Amino acid sequence: MSGGRRRFFPSKRQLRSLALSILLFLLLTIVGGLSLYLYQLYTGGNRGEEGVGGKGGSTTSIEEIRRKEQEVLRAVLSEVEDYRKNLSSSSPTPPASSGSSSSAPPPPPPPKRREEVKRESHPVTPKGTLAIIIDDVAFDYQVRALQSLKIPINLSFFPPNSRHPHTARYARRLRHYMIHLPLEAVHFRREEENTLRTESSLAEMERVVQKLREQFPRARYINNHTGSKFTADRRAMKRLISVLDRYGFRFIDSRTTPQTQVPAIMGELGRPYIHRDIFLDNVLSLSAIKGQIRKAVAIARKRGFAIAIGHPHAKTIRALRESKEILKKVKLIYIDEL
Repeated sequence: MSGGRRRFFPSKRQLRSLALSILLFLLLTIVGGLSLYLYQLYTGGNRGEEGVGGKGGSTTSIEEIRRKEQEVLRAVLSEVEDYRKNLSSSSPTPPASSGSSSSAPPPPPPPKRREEVKRESHPVTPKGTLAIIIDDVAFDYQVRALQSLKIPINLSFFPPNSRHPHTARYARRLRHYMIHLPLEAVHFRREEENTLRTESSLAEMERVVQKLREQFPRARYINNHTGSKFTADRRAMKRLISVLDRYGFRFIDSRTTPQTQVPAIMGELGRPYIHRDIFLDNVLSLSAIKGQIRKAVAIARKRGFAIAIGHPHAKTIRALRESKEILKKVKLIYIDEL
């Protein structure tokens, strides 16, 4: 039609080209989405954990990490409360248990509530040696935050369970690490899964410890999470020590009770008693934690060696970062270098 508007119809070749382009776009979208899903599945959701450290992440993932942090915080507080309650209720004679005996040597005196240590009263040389253990390590962002300090820190990992399933994988990225073994407590708010109890059989202990050796192949040291009832039970501790020996583990006493039987057992075996000297963060304030760090340094310089235990709280990590000058007064070591 003359003077009319001419309609444009794409050719068959153009239609085929357009269809191929759409098909290619859909294929790339599907492959990209599948790759992202597999990556998240493989990493166990680390992207959300890293979001807490400053790399972003969805609101849902941040809320999930906050919930997990609160669960771990409740467990940590129960450990400290267990220590405090046992310290305040300590008596000259140990409480009756399946392993206590009237002929047993008395437990060591309870640690002082406040070690009045003056830094200026200790010699400047030689340097003391200090091992800092951070208990209750459960999530990837905690590992990254502690690694960012760039000082020797002993990370003590919870065994994997439904609340923190990837701890063994995080540990395998490190050269130095420990295991934080849940043991039965007198006082606790919420017990960890697979907590060993005083009535646990030798076979049950062996099942747990054998699994730990498979999951944490390079670990040499284990310390107790809570455990005030377990470590005060002579028979239970002797069973556990015998199993740890078979699988190449050494035990560090977190000293959650003055009634601990570990020093007496180690004396019978002719071994050194390795134990916590001070908690860093039983009071969760920056100034209090820094004060405990100063005390740990003073103890190490006075006695030559000390072990301090803290937890992966944001304030603890900040206090350690801001105390690097104080920490230079001692030699920081990994515990498996003993």
